[in-house]
Amino acid sequence: MAKVRELENVIAQLASVRDSVRDVSINAYKDAGSALWAGQKRDRFTERFDTAKSSHARISEQIGQAISDCKSRQRSLAFSINPLEHPSLSAQAITIALN
Repeated sequence: MAKVRELENVIAQLASVRDSVRDVSINAYKDAGSALWAGQKRDRFTERFDTAKSSHARISEQIGQAISDCKSRQRSLAFSINPLEHPSLSAQAITIALN
């Protein structure tokens, strides 16, 4: 049960980080930065910006995958508690894992 709760805290923290990453408006940096550059420097800025934008998108996806992995592990742990031996703990763990 302690591991189920611990994973719930990890999931909440990961969700908070994912939300913060999503709140970053990466395109605002493009508009601000591209005005400062001209010619080849602008091309270099654009290439590096595109790389950063791609990395930003992957970060959000990776955090989402980590959340999914934690939820899966949490469900496995919850359903591994024997409901005949520990009915209350089993019910609590399953309730947490399924929310």
